[in-house]
Amino acid sequence: MKLNRLLFTLIAVLTISAANAEPWDLKCDVNFNLSQSAYSSNWAGSAVGSITWITSASMSAEKAISPMFYNINTLNMAIGQTHQQREGTDAQGNKTHYWARPDKSTDRLDIESLMKMTMESYVNPFAAVRLESQFIDQSDPTLTKILNPMKFTESLGATRNFLDNDPEMLTGRFGLALRQNLNRDVMVTAIPVSRESKVTVDGGLEFVANYKNVYEPANLIFNSKLQLYQAVFNNKSDEISDDWKSPDMNWENTLTLKLIKAVSLNFYMQLKYEKEEISELQFKETMGLGLSYNLF
Repeated sequence: MKLNRLLFTLIAVLTISAANAEPWDLKCDVNFNLSQSAYSSNWAGSAVGSITWITSASMSAEKAISPMFYNINTLNMAIGQTHQQREGTDAQGNKTHYWARPDKSTDRLDIESLMKMTMESYVNPFAAVRLESQFIDQSDPTLTKILNPMKFTESLGATRNFLDNDPEMLTGRFGLALRQNLNRDVMVTAIPVSRESKVTVDGGLEFVANYKNVYEPANLIFNSKLQLYQAVFNNKSDEISDDWKSPDMNWENTLTLKLIKAVSLNFYMQLKYEKEEISELQFKETMGLGLSYNLF
């Protein structure tokens, strides 16, 4: 926890000291995707209508704090729901369709602040803090929680730009990481109802690679982020299984094809492996036609 406070203090001080420095390089992309299908009540077969919507935003703020320090702040968030029809029967026994309560299909919040030293060497030192969470936690049917669970990561190490030819860029960083997983109001007993917050702390080695390219004149934008983490200690190791010793992997890929002005085709694919959650490789894919707008 001392490393946690130290990194937060370091980045906060350096960020505040930049108030009178050069302007921020700001970027913000907002996307809205919608897909819809409908069927008449007498449609042959079991097909039912559905509506799926996803709103996402990707923001960044970068600038040189001083000739030696460069600050990069990123915010990625997305939220979406799926509304689906269900089959039922009326009092006369006729087949009917009704709209069920919507299910959450996408929910993500990812904030990171990275401070690196620009020493013009083969690699540059960095310090970073990160928060990962979701807007709505419905895992407990008796209590809906906001911004839960929360994962804090503090890391120190070295970073390098392997490609820096605008618009193509490939960066990688490697270092030590400390993570705190906070799960609030976890039910301990049902009768009487008793809840408590649970905190798990682990530390280890982390590698993060980011790739971005803009393919002209096709207006095709590709972003890829690979995260690898190997824990070497866990404060709950005596209470839980050895699954925490397995490496974690998260690989996210986004492909955006801008068709005309604000209309774009968006494809997202995620591969995730965390044995503590499930001992299999997880896969997620979304694709849709939507509105895309660059605020700045």
